[in-house]
Amino acid sequence: MFLKQSTLNSLMKQAYKSGLVVAQSEDEWLYLAGSYWEISIKMGYIPKQTMGNIISLVGEIPKPGERFRATKDGNQMETEMRLSVNDAAFGDNTLTITDVMIVGTQGTVQRILQDEYTGVIYLVNNVFVNIIDNGMIEKDKGEYGVEAPYFEKNSGILWKNNVCKLRACFRADDKNNKILENLEGIDLTPEVIK
Repeated sequence: MFLKQSTLNSLMKQAYKSGLVVAQSEDEWLYLAGSYWEISIKMGYIPKQTMGNIISLVGEIPKPGERFRATKDGNQMETEMRLSVNDAAFGDNTLTITDVMIVGTQGTVQRILQDEYTGVIYLVNNVFVNIIDNGMIEKDKGEYGVEAPYFEKNSGILWKNNVCKLRACFRADDKNNKILENLEGIDLTPEVIK
């Protein structure tokens, strides 16, 4: 799995306050979701520490085909809802991660990502750039790394490989609208040193 365990643990704890969704698909993918992100990981690729963090937070792993919302008040079963990240809306288009960050209305650090072909810029919480760690992948088990996030303007960004998927929503930022309008179309992609 290409996710930093400590960052994933923080995301789960934050989501748990209002309800962390935990599910397992019939084909043995574990699904975790907060209000603006979701992750699917093949069961055999979840590090023991991460599995331990999940169990210590929510108490159990759902059976295949089951889903619940976990809070301090307990786990509430949910039916006929998503059991894995749906990546059908995402094509092959990727975004370039720029070095430009802005601070949002609630102090959230947001990273600007840009479509190199159109110049359109998108905001995403910087945690979803920093959580990526190709050093965590298990090459010996056939896992491969990730390079750039796929995107769909209405669905957000998607980092994925053969054993893990992370989808995060784009951010809206009224505080910095004027800045974002002025940056639109300017090439913000990092210079490659040759």
